[in-house]
Amino acid sequence: MRLNGIITLCLFALLALSPAMGFAMPAVPAVQQHHEPIKVADTEPMRVVQVDLDYIHDPDPAQTERNLSALIDRMRRLNISAVFLQAFADPAGTGLASAAYFPNRYLPLRDDLMRHATLRLQQEAHVKVFGWLPVLSFNLPDTYARVQRWNTETQTVDTDPKAYQRLSPFDEAAKEAIINIYTDMARQVPIDGVLFHDDAMLSDNEDASPAAFAAYQQAGFTDNIPAIRADTDAFARWSDFKADTLIVFTHDIAARLRHENPKLLTVRNIYAPLLTDSQSRQWFAQDYDKFLNAYDYVAVEAMPRMEKVASDDAHDWLQRLAVTASERANGLARTIFEFQAVDWDKQQAGENRAIPTDELAGQMRLVASLGGKHFGYYPDDFAANTPDVNMLRPAFSPQAQKYTP
Repeated sequence: MRLNGIITLCLFALLALSPAMGFAMPAVPAVQQHHEPIKVADTEPMRVVQVDLDYIHDPDPAQTERNLSALIDRMRRLNISAVFLQAFADPAGTGLASAAYFPNRYLPLRDDLMRHATLRLQQEAHVKVFGWLPVLSFNLPDTYARVQRWNTETQTVDTDPKAYQRLSPFDEAAKEAIINIYTDMARQVPIDGVLFHDDAMLSDNEDASPAAFAAYQQAGFTDNIPAIRADTDAFARWSDFKADTLIVFTHDIAARLRHENPKLLTVRNIYAPLLTDSQSRQWFAQDYDKFLNAYDYVAVEAMPRMEKVASDDAHDWLQRLAVTASERANGLARTIFEFQAVDWDKQQAGENRAIPTDELAGQMRLVASLGGKHFGYYPDDFAANTPDVNMLRPAFSPQAQKYTP
C-alpha cells in the first residue's frame, strides 16, 4: 500500500490512441464462483486495523513480545473486530514479499511470528485475524515469469520500474508457487480469513510477458497490445479478461485454503479510482462490481492524500466513494472503507508523516453519515500511539456519531 500513490500516478498517464484494427473479440468467460460469499444480512459492522508485523518484529525476542503485548492492548481498547495481519516481511515498504513470518517452501523466514501473534490476538483481543499477503509480488527466482509491459515510449517490452514487481498471473509455475505459499500459511496459522493485497493489478500496458501472450491468443485475442488498445471494444474485453483472470486466481487460492478452514473469509483491496472514474477498470484490471460478487468484503482504499486529492476536495471525494457504494446492491454491506493513518509522501520527504487523528476520525464520521458500515485504517503505530486511541475510539466504534460539517 505504501507504493500505491506512485503507481496510481503512473497508471493515470494514459496515451490517447485513435481507433484502429476493429477485429472481433470473443466474449470474456464468466467467473465461476468457488464459494458463496457470506450473507449480507449476517454481517455485523466490521472494525479493522491493518497491522505490519514489521513494526512488531525485533531482533530481541523479549522486545518483540513487549511490542505484541502493546499492540493487543491497543486493539482491546479500540474494541475492534478484526486485524489484517501482515504475513510477509517488507521493511523497505516496496510491496514486495522478500521474506515471511511463517515457515514456508519458497521465502526466507524472517521470524516465526505469524502463528504466535495470531493466537494471541484471537485469544486476548478477541478479534478475527486475516492473513495479509501479496497476490503476485513475491521475490522468487527469475525462473518464474514476471509481469511485463508494452513500453509506449520505446515500443519494446520491459518491466515497469515504478510499479509493483509482480509474478505473471498467466505463468502456471508462478501461480502454483504462490498458492503453495498461501497454503503453507494456512496450514500453520489458524487464520479466520485472507486479505488479498492491492498488487493484484495489471495496467493498460500489462501483461506483455510470453505467458500472457499465449493466454491472450488462446482466448482469441491478438498478440499485439497496441492494436488491442487502439480498438475500443477489444480494449474493454481485454481489460475484462485480465480482471477475471486475477479474480479466478484468487478464487483458486481461497479454494486451496478452505481445505484448512472451510469457513475462511476473503477480502480484496481495491483502488479508490475504481469507484470514482469509469475508465479506471482499464488502468488497473480491477472491477468494483465484480469484486462485490467475488469476495466476502471489498476493502476500498479511501485515502485522499495517497490519491493526491487536495485537502479542500477530500470531503467531496470521500462522499463520492460512499455514494457509489450505496448505489450497488449490497455495496455498503460488503465494502470496508480503509483510511490512511500516515501520509507516505511526507515520509519520503523526511517530515512527520502521522495524519492528525481528528482528521482521520472526521473522515470516518463522514462516511458513516452516508451509510458506511465497515471501517478500517492502516497502518497502526503502537509505539507512537498513532492514531491516538482515545481520540479515535468514539468515531471508530460501530455507534459512531453522525458527521457534522
